[in-house]
Amino acid sequence: MPSDVVVLVATAVLAVVTVVAAVVAVLAARRVARGPVPAVPAASPAPPLEPVHEDVAASVVPGELVRVERTRAPRTDLPVSERSGALAPRVVEGRVVVPPTQDQVVAATLSRPQVRLAVVAEGLAHALRPESRDRISALVRREYRGRRRERLRAGRRAARAAHASALPTAPADQWLGER
Repeated sequence: MPSDVVVLVATAVLAVVTVVAAVVAVLAARRVARGPVPAVPAASPAPPLEPVHEDVAASVVPGELVRVERTRAPRTDLPVSERSGALAPRVVEGRVVVPPTQDQVVAATLSRPQVRLAVVAEGLAHALRPESRDRISALVRREYRGRRRERLRAGRRAARAAHASALPTAPADQWLGER
């Protein structure tokens, strides 16, 4: 059997395995989204969900869902972690889950190497665009010309000062009392 046919068969088998894995993942995600299948008949109503407070957190049975309620108008003058509408820690499957703050999410997202690389690449692409190149070169040219003008002015001032100190004072200026 030629090698190109073997590669083609291997690629086809890999494609089939990938499709099967994708279907299994989608079915599992749908099953999780629907929630667990109740073991008891649906005749018994589920207990109502209650808001979590520090004193209530200890009484929560592990594995039960706990609703985290928000207030209608969260205060915006407080930091995110102290706002009354912020998510409170809750107990899930016997573990305390503390939702991250917005600052923590941003810091974690921006510290990823792929994000850093994307930010640098976007900055380079922006800097290398023709309009940005033209603007940057105009700014550099303006700065260079301004510094050159300042150097020439300073040179002229120095030359005038040196020339003025070398000239003898005229006798007509003596009556002013400058000596």
